[in-house]
Amino acid sequence: MLWSASVNTRVIVAVVGAVTLLLGLGGLLRPEWVMNFVGYAVASNAPATLVRGEVRAVYGLLMISAGVLTLLAAPAPRANQGKLMLLGLLWVGTGCGRLFGVFADGNPGVFGWLSLLLELGGGTALLYAAQFAEETVTPAGSTAPTFTA
Repeated sequence: MLWSASVNTRVIVAVVGAVTLLLGLGGLLRPEWVMNFVGYAVASNAPATLVRGEVRAVYGLLMISAGVLTLLAAPAPRANQGKLMLLGLLWVGTGCGRLFGVFADGNPGVFGWLSLLLELGGGTALLYAAQFAEETVTPAGSTAPTFTA
């Protein structure tokens, strides 16, 4: 079957990894865009370079690292179950923190709700892939022959 659970979970993991990687590249290369998007401002007593560096670190390379790790797990989701569980729980945890903010602080606006959906959706997708991916099976006869004398 062309669209099996194995292919499906590989695609899910690859898509989440690619989105994570793209978000990270945006944070690394365009920290001002990320700052404007999420409403960060440089405080009068904080150097702008410190704030941009923080955005590059957390929204940039941390996200790039998570995206690369997710993409590396895509070819064999079941074999990388622990990695995908960790990454999925980090995404879900981020979404839960945002949801707590909704209750504590109020409506986050359209982009806040979209971010919540992205975080909970991506995390849930990785958790699903980690649990329901099929085992990678080596086809019979695909190993190198052994020669005996």
